[in-house]
Amino acid sequence: MKALAALFGPISPYNCAMPRVSALKVRVFGTCRLRFRYQYVDKLRARLRPADTAGSLVHRVLCDFFSKVPPAERNEETLAVLFEEGWTALSAGYHRIPGVEVHRSASLHQLANFARCFDLGAEPLMVEPYFQEEIAPGVTLFGRLDRIDEEADGTLHVIDYKGGAQPGEIDPQQLRIYALLAGRALKREVSRVSFWYLDDGTSWTTDLGARDGQRTLDDILATVREMDGVTAFPPTIGRHCGGCPYLYTCEVRDEIAARREREGW
Repeated sequence: MKALAALFGPISPYNCAMPRVSALKVRVFGTCRLRFRYQYVDKLRARLRPADTAGSLVHRVLCDFFSKVPPAERNEETLAVLFEEGWTALSAGYHRIPGVEVHRSASLHQLANFARCFDLGAEPLMVEPYFQEEIAPGVTLFGRLDRIDEEADGTLHVIDYKGGAQPGEIDPQQLRIYALLAGRALKREVSRVSFWYLDDGTSWTTDLGARDGQRTLDDILATVREMDGVTAFPPTIGRHCGGCPYLYTCEVRDEIAARREREGW
């Protein structure tokens, strides 16, 4: 704690667990301070949507597909079989949710897109690895990555699967944080990062330069300092509210509902 105080100043009573930081924590802090309070200060229980459960199953299927299925047996049908096995294993309560079959159909569509648009015979270096690394005295960066591939030159390619379609604007912050984490943990250079979008089978990739890691580290530590000093948690209302796992308890949920109806999101 003394080393941390020397680096960041006095420790705020709001965030005693602040030195553990993830890409999600950074994103939430930058998106909505009220959600940040609910999730990381008050530590309220998240209430996931049915779509979140289906999305988690799709990610698990892709992990099992590349880690357990031999390349010669990988095809669209195998993806569908793995999904249906997982879908059947979900709780009876989940299956009774009205409209849940829509998520089954959407998930199978995503996996069919994956089979058509991406290399099923690929041999990822790692799938769903979990890392945690100290990036400054007393500050730990942690996270689970979807996939790491090895490039022909021996550098690494970090890939993150996204359930939606490719948006008009892409924020690579999450990928850059993952690249820093993987590079530190594996002591290897990460030269590329990608989002793979499952709804439309597209991808977005950017190359990383020699200075990207230091810039990302500086940004994370600046955010950690800001987290440590935060005393106000105002809401930020926008489209992101529709998928917030704390909407059920949000103190501005009536205003959010009005905005959603008025703006059509």
